[in-house]
Amino acid sequence: MMALLLAAATAGLPPGPVDFKAQDMRIEPKDHRVFLDGDVHLTRGDLNVTGDHAVADYKKAGAPKKAVKHKAAPSASVGGEAVDHFTVDGKVHVERGTRTADGDRGVLDVPGQTLVLTGTPELPPVLRDGSETLSGDRILLRLDSEDVEVVRPRLTLRRSLPEEGAPTGKPGTRVVIEAARLQLLKERHLAEFRDEVVVRRGDAVVKSPRMDARYDQDGQLTKLEMRGGVDLRQGDRRATGKSADYDALKKTMVLTGDPKLYDRGDVLTGDRIDLALETKEVRVEKAKGRLHPEAHQEEGQR
Repeated sequence: MMALLLAAATAGLPPGPVDFKAQDMRIEPKDHRVFLDGDVHLTRGDLNVTGDHAVADYKKAGAPKKAVKHKAAPSASVGGEAVDHFTVDGKVHVERGTRTADGDRGVLDVPGQTLVLTGTPELPPVLRDGSETLSGDRILLRLDSEDVEVVRPRLTLRRSLPEEGAPTGKPGTRVVIEAARLQLLKERHLAEFRDEVVVRRGDAVVKSPRMDARYDQDGQLTKLEMRGGVDLRQGDRRATGKSADYDALKKTMVLTGDPKLYDRGDVLTGDRIDLALETKEVRVEKAKGRLHPEAHQEEGQR
């Protein structure tokens, strides 16, 4: 699960210039800029970026030149000048390894080894890897690693573990995660979600201020760790606690830190509450509470 975090790719872009081509190119020496228009294509190592227009900012080393407009050759250069930034606008598309991304604008920082994608509220930037998608207000790709930083992320995980008893090849229930910030750390097999974290899986909704998602070597989700207060709602049930751990293989949620379970007037507390999200079974350590059997009469008649 989530090859967005563990995609197999190079450790970083190789040193050297960014090759580019376009239908038209205009050089403005005074501003140290090159304007590219029409079918813009940037290439560096395994990174490919396309768009409608681009502006290249470079450090001027030679004597001033007059502005020139001409058709750009496939291997267009700027007299050997080193380009610092490329700003690409209009239907920006990015390809690198197994990843693809789209946005309205992309800013490639060559010395900083980063690519920032932005869009509009209606069409935010999107990063894809296989069947998984990640969108947000702003997506920063680190080109010297596989790390990603996202502002207001929305992550859809479809490559989840198959449901028990489901036909072979049938995907599991998808998981959708939203938060204020997200950082994907490839080397640590970790995704850090911060502030206003919301996780949706089937009819279960979990909220927490912070959550860490841990993965194995194959990119499969193994565990979700929520801290700072947890609120889980599933159907008529609500469970709260200071911390919660979700086991992706067992599909169980373990709440600790003064955990409580509310269900049709029932209130259960204990040192630890285990919830099976598929079967809705409950296990409580050192349990105490108040039950209302009449509230569950319909369940017994089914």
